[in-house]
Parts: sequence; C-alpha cells; structure tokens
Amino acid sequence: MKDYLTVQSNGFVTYCDALIARFAGDTGQSFLFSLIGSPALVQAASAHFISGGLCRVADAGNAVFELCRSNGTVHAIRAKKIGDIVNKIMISAEHFPGRTDPSSEAAMSAVVFGPDLAIVKERAFLRLDSSTTMPLKPAWRDWLWDEILHTEKLFSFGNSQLQEAWLISWEEENFEEQILEGIRQQHLT
Repeated sequence: MKDYLTVQSNGFVTYCDALIARFAGDTGQSFLFSLIGSPALVQAASAHFISGGLCRVADAGNAVFELCRSNGTVHAIRAKKIGDIVNKIMISAEHFPGRTDPSSEAAMSAVVFGPDLAIVKERAFLRLDSSTTMPLKPAWRDWLWDEILHTEKLFSFGNSQLQEAWLISWEEENFEEQILEGIRQQHLT
C-alpha cells in the first residue's frame, strides 16, 4: 500500500498523506485533507479546493473518487517540508475539538480519531466532557458512546493515528436530562 493518494485538481497533480472524509456514493466530503507537493501546485490545488472545487483522488489500486470540502469554515495550515516540498493541512473548523463558537446549535459535533476504537471512545468522552458543565465520570464512557452520542464511521487514510475516525454528535438541550435518567435507571453509578 502506498503512503499517499494522488490528487488531481483543476489540472494540477499533488499528493495526499492524510484524509478523513464522509462518503455519499462516489463523492467524499473532507473533514481533514493533507496535501503535499511543490509550493505552487499545493497553493493552486488548495485554493481550488477551498473555493469549492472538486478534487479527483486515486489510491494505489487506481480506485478513484471525487472529494469536496466540508460545509462551513476551513482552516489551512502550511508547513515547509524537505527541499521544495510543502504540506498544507485543511480542516473543517466546525468538526474538530477546540471549537469555541458561542452561537453553537442545539446539536454539537466533532470528528475524533485514533489508532483504535478504544482511544476514539476516550477522545470522544474528553470532547463531550469539555463541552458541558455537568460532571461526567470516565467510567461512563461506553454508555455515553452507546446511548448519548450519535456516531458515524468515517473514511480515513494516513498514519497509525488515523486508523479509526468517527463523527460524533449529541443534543445539548436534552443532554443533562438523559444523564440524570441514566443515573435513575442505574446505568450510571
């Protein structure tokens, strides 16, 4: 297996070393997208992508899919690599931990990832715990995953930290009531 995907965008060819996306048919919606290539090609491809253009992505087995950006704000981070090669990482600001938007909706969401599902559940618990004033116990992690969180497995490509990627969401307005009901029913101790 190659360590990268080939990305064609508006006539430019770059490479992807990390990707988290949701698929609907043959089109993926990116939550995290890492491009590598020459500065000019990465700049052109990322500008096309951020402005709403589609990228054509191929893996080592020549499986091809279209990739678009996620809705909302996209944050981009650029780092110089070896020689004349740069890396640009684009993330959906609305789906990664650290979101501090005071006008948040009733349903909160985040993308969590890790090397295995146990680490993903731990990170989902930490994300949920940081978003509420109600104290949560780490021992409740599995119950929260099963009963409170709405989970969706995402496509992920990259290093060992990207083996499992999930979109999690929860309803903020009913959250405390659901926790108290779990305690009353003795699911949580």
